Amino acid sequence: MILVALIVLLAALVQGVMGFGGALIAMPLLAALLGIKIAVPAFAIIGLVATFFNSVRLRRHVTAGDLIQLGLPALLGIPLGVWLLARVDEALVTRALGVVLLAYAVYGLSGLALPPLRHRAWAFVFGFTSGILTGAYNTGGPPVVVYGVAREWSADRFRANLQTFFLLSSLFVVALHGLAGHLTLPVWQYALVSLPALLVGQLIGARLCRYLDAALFKKIVLLFLALVGVSLLI
Repeated sequence: MILVALIVLLAALVQGVMGFGGALIAMPLLAALLGIKIAVPAFAIIGLVATFFNSVRLRRHVTAGDLIQLGLPALLGIPLGVWLLARVDEALVTRALGVVLLAYAVYGLSGLALPPLRHRAWAFVFGFTSGILTGAYNTGGPPVVVYGVAREWSADRFRANLQTFFLLSSLFVVALHGLAGHLTLPVWQYALVSLPALLVGQLIGARLCRYLDAALFKKIVLLFLALVGVSLLI
């Protein structure tokens, strides 16, 4: 239980500072510790609570238009992702995603201008892709992160839109787990025991993010995307 709490605390801290990345840190560790059948639905509940608190804290920075443009395609993609789970090679998908993230991060860190993605069609593409990856592998964050960086959202707008987007998708995912019978007693026990660690991590993250200026924040996000890309290729 203590190890689970420490993992959740670290994930919540990262999520609080950057607006994403909690699941990418927690899921591999929790899956190794608890097994995939408990880790996935348990962290879905934990993530739902985390995104709720972050969404409330950052609510005045949310832009509803961006959420609608990303959220509706994501809701269409999640069921497709669940359907594809047993039909597509996970290793192939994760490595392809790793190549895209690494290339995008290296391009951005090189100082070259990133494409602005002004057309609304890009919101559908990135939102739908996020939904598919969320439904299939719980890795729906990176497409939305790339979209936010390309749109040059401010740090607060970036965190607020991502957290509210993840809150909406988490509600849908938890509902699907409930309908599938995955929300068992052990799942609820691990989720509830982790709540104090989650709250502590959120508080620390919220304080740390105040000390990041816009340029530094963007650089940290791109570096994190590069690390995620490398981890998906290993």
